[in-house]
Amino acid sequence: MDVDTLLVNHCSPTLAGLKMGTLLCLPHEVPWQEHFHIFDIYNQKYNKKGLHFLILFRCPQRTLLYVYRPAMVEIYLRKKEISSFLQSYGYQSGSTLTAMLNHLSRRFYEGGCFPHESGIFLGYPLEDVCGFITNQGNHAKLCGDWKVYGDALEASLIFKKFNCCRQDYMNRLAVGTTLESLIVA
Repeated sequence: MDVDTLLVNHCSPTLAGLKMGTLLCLPHEVPWQEHFHIFDIYNQKYNKKGLHFLILFRCPQRTLLYVYRPAMVEIYLRKKEISSFLQSYGYQSGSTLTAMLNHLSRRFYEGGCFPHESGIFLGYPLEDVCGFITNQGNHAKLCGDWKVYGDALEASLIFKKFNCCRQDYMNRLAVGTTLESLIVA
């Protein structure tokens, strides 16, 4: 699967501006150095549309790419309850987004697993992130784009919106619409 198709398949809500970020696990079918080169080019092309690409973690099996909208992420991270939560994981209050993403990247490398707070950087509700941690991923009210421990009705509406977006974007890509024209500025 080519990179554009992979991005549309997994990141459509972020490309459309409906979601602040997506984590994408890239297969190592191509050398990891090529991933850096590809996403450097994508940043040059798409940063002006408010979309950024950052390789957060790399190991022999996979490369973890964060596709995100910095303006949306910064607004979410400034919320008092979000900032307090992140401080409990070593994030400094008032840090720049770059510093926070560097800390998140270090957490991936240090832990060797998925840091639970990464859900915050994807726009998941704090109640759901905390519920996931408390319940160790069990007993969710609903599973979709994330595991829901809070407002299942609201989450189900968001999941439907995201699924419609994915289907629409995949259909549009299939008939020749370019990735660039699918990215909402």
